[in-house]
Amino acid sequence: MVEPEGSRLYVEVIATHQHVTPDELEGRYVVVIDTLRATSTIVTALANGCKQVFPVTSVNEAQVLSSSWDPDKVLLGGEGQGRPLPGVFLGNSPRAYTTDVVAGKTLFLVTTNGTVALHKARKAAQVLVGSLLNGETVANRIIRDDPDDLVILCAGTQGQFSLEDIITAGKILGHIWENRPAVVNELAIAAFQLFQFNQHQLAPLMAQTVHGRRLVEMGDGADLAFCLQEDRFPVLAYQAVARVCLLPPELSFAQEEKGSRGSSWHGTQGGA
Repeated sequence: MVEPEGSRLYVEVIATHQHVTPDELEGRYVVVIDTLRATSTIVTALANGCKQVFPVTSVNEAQVLSSSWDPDKVLLGGEGQGRPLPGVFLGNSPRAYTTDVVAGKTLFLVTTNGTVALHKARKAAQVLVGSLLNGETVANRIIRDDPDDLVILCAGTQGQFSLEDIITAGKILGHIWENRPAVVNELAIAAFQLFQFNQHQLAPLMAQTVHGRRLVEMGDGADLAFCLQEDRFPVLAYQAVARVCLLPPELSFAQEEKGSRGSSWHGTQGGA
């Protein structure tokens, strides 16, 4: 894990989004992780045909921003403090975002930590959405893009370290290290070691975490098992302007962003 002469990649794993400001992420290459469950839900929805996801930070924001869209083309989803939201919100279970529900739709998603972390990364040069479900695909894209500087931003749980996010970061790091060395911070080393040591016992380990126990207690233990599937969806979800969408493998970020130039809350409304 010592950087050889000529290597330029520096990797910083950040334990929670509360530990960083938007300005500190400006211009950097960022992967956002909220394994249980925001980023797993986003990846699942997009893999199952959802057109785009707008991460929002409150119920009111989701309702206001979606109100000018064709209601037949919009979905509202998310959670508050791990609990389902009132009204028409689908919730934050990735298992609810099946093809027959999400295909061709635009999703406005509000969560306690994951969508907040995505908001924090709005000034970054590139933002990928990471989970165990697409970890190797994310790592492969990082290897292809070969950035000098990589931030893996874990959402955490209300300012506290979340083991599932750190282990997901460790999986992504492991794939990167198979292809090139890097200089890393100490949390990155810990993440890599945690994943290597626990990769064959993730289910029993995660059932002991705060999030894991909460899901089981709420009767959502199946979500825990779902989110722990490695590389089920080989898709690349990335954030551009205010939305998250899939990046076709053959396109660069610059090409995709040029194609969606002008997209914003109001620039893409109604007709998506």
